[in-house]
Amino acid sequence: MTDSNDITDDDRRAIAGVKSRIEVKMKRLREIVPTVLDLSCRECVLPSTYGHTLDDKNDLLALSHDFGFEDLVVANFFDFPNVDVQFVQDLSARQVNRDGLFAFVVEPWNTGTGVFEPSYGMRQVLEAGIPNIILDLVVSPSNVARQGRTCEQVLLDIERGFEFMRERLPAETARRGRIYANIADFFDVFDEDTDQLLRVLKLLAAKPIDTLMFEDTRGTHFPFQTEEIVGLLRRYFPAPRKILVHPHAANGLEDATVIDALLAGADGLWAAFTPHAAQIGHASSLMLLSNLLRAGNPHVEKLFKMPGLTSIAQQMWKIHTREGIDKDQPVVGERAYRYIDRLFEQADKDCDLPPDRIGAHAGWRLTPAWSPSYTIARRLEELGYAPAIVENAGLLQAMREAMSDANVDGRHARFETTEEISAALAEAQRRLESHNS
Repeated sequence: MTDSNDITDDDRRAIAGVKSRIEVKMKRLREIVPTVLDLSCRECVLPSTYGHTLDDKNDLLALSHDFGFEDLVVANFFDFPNVDVQFVQDLSARQVNRDGLFAFVVEPWNTGTGVFEPSYGMRQVLEAGIPNIILDLVVSPSNVARQGRTCEQVLLDIERGFEFMRERLPAETARRGRIYANIADFFDVFDEDTDQLLRVLKLLAAKPIDTLMFEDTRGTHFPFQTEEIVGLLRRYFPAPRKILVHPHAANGLEDATVIDALLAGADGLWAAFTPHAAQIGHASSLMLLSNLLRAGNPHVEKLFKMPGLTSIAQQMWKIHTREGIDKDQPVVGERAYRYIDRLFEQADKDCDLPPDRIGAHAGWRLTPAWSPSYTIARRLEELGYAPAIVENAGLLQAMREAMSDANVDGRHARFETTEEISAALAEAQRRLESHNS
C-alpha cells in the first residue's frame, strides 16, 4: 500500500514543468537589452504641486544623463509658452548638444480643409533644434469627436503631420531625426472601434517609424490585457521595430504590467526614472531596471550607473516633491533594506537584489510587535554596543519583552530612535537584575 506522502513521478513532472516555465520567462528577463525613453524632465511635473522651474529642468537633465539615459523627452507643448518652451529655447541658446532629445508634438488638425498649419509644438521643435519627436496621437471616435474631428480626418492629419516633420527634421541617424508615435488613448480606441485602431496601426506601420508607444492613460487595465495588446502590435510592428509601454498607476499593477509586457515581446518603456506622473504615478524605470537586475540581467549594469540608482532617485524625488522619499517606498525607501527579521534580508539569491548593487545600505530596525533577538542584536551592534550586550541571549529576550510591553501598557514607543532603544535596554537590564536577585 502506497503511503500518501510518497513522491511519485507525476509529482516530479509537475515540479519540473513549473521550473521549466519559470526559466523560460526568467531567461527573457535576463537576456533583454531594455529600451528606456526617459521622461524625468517632463512626466514628473504633471502631478507636482510645485511644478518645475528652468533650473529644475536643467538639474533633471543632468541627473538623467549622469545615470546613463541617452534618449530623453524634454518637452510637451501646449498652444502657449510654458516652462518647456523656455527650457528648449535655453538649450538652443546655450548650444547644448541635443542629440537624443525628444519632444512630444500633436499633429495639425483638420488638414483635409486644404489649410495646413503646423501645430505649436511642431514650430517650437523646429525653432529650438530638438532633433527627435514623438507624434502624440488621440484617435478614438469619442475623443476626436470632442475635438471637432472625424476618424477620417484623423488619419489624414497623421499622414500630413508626419510628412511635414519628416521633411524638416535632420536626416535620421541613431541619435537624430527620429519620429516615434504614441497612441495616447489606446485602450479607448481598442474598446470603441477596433477598425479605427487597425487603420491607425497600418498607417503608422507603413511609415519609417522605428518605435511605437502606447499607454494605459487611466491605469485601470490588468497586466494580461497589456500582454495581449503587445502581441497584437507585434503583428504590425515586428522586430527590430520597438514597442514601448507606459502604464499609469491606478490599480497598483503598473510595474507588474511592464514585466508582462516584456515577456510578451515589448522592448521596454517610456517613463520617468521615479514613479511621479499623471494621475498619481506610473511604472518607473527605476523599478523596471532594479527588477531586471534582480532577474540576473547583465545589460542594465553596462548601460546604466546602477550603483548610483538610490542617490539619483533621492535627488530627483526632492526636485519633484520638495520632500524626501517615503521610508516605505519599495527599492529606494529608507526601510526597504532595514530589516525587521533575517528572513527578509536580501543577498545573492535568485530574485534578491543586494542593496550595494544600487547604492543602498543594509541595516536593521526594531518594532515592538515583532523584533526577534537576532534583529535586536544586529541593531544594537550597529549602534556600537559592546559584545557583552549584543551576545547576551537573556538580555536580548528581556529587551524584546520590554519593547512588547510598551504596547501592552498603551504606549506608542518609537524604537527607531536611539533614545527609545536605550530606554528599552535599560528596562531589560533592570528586569534581569531583579530576576537574578
